[in-house]
Amino acid sequence: MPAETTTKPSRPSVEAEFSNLVKNIDLYIRQKTDLYIQHYVLDPLDFILRQIIYLSVVASLLVVGTLSITVGIVLFVSTLISIWAALLLCGMASLVLAVGLAYFMFTRKLILKTPTAAETA
Repeated sequence: MPAETTTKPSRPSVEAEFSNLVKNIDLYIRQKTDLYIQHYVLDPLDFILRQIIYLSVVASLLVVGTLSITVGIVLFVSTLISIWAALLLCGMASLVLAVGLAYFMFTRKLILKTPTAAETA
């Protein structure tokens, strides 16, 4: 009789199996929540913050460059025509340039990275 009890593998109790199941479900839910937060909250925020940083740098460089070039062009053109006409001409040119740059920068679509089957398994 003692030989039979030693050969049988001991199965965990129902309570231990249930506890293991709950731990695994909790781990699964935590992993899915982390993936969701990473892919659908943090990645878009990272993209938006990066775009804002790029936009602020580009905007400040555009302002400095545009002002210096505009002053130079206005002074050059004012030697040919009156100063108010040179200001109007350069203002219109800078507006057209700004609209073109804004269109180029903001027409890109946001593409989110979705979890692949390897990440979700």
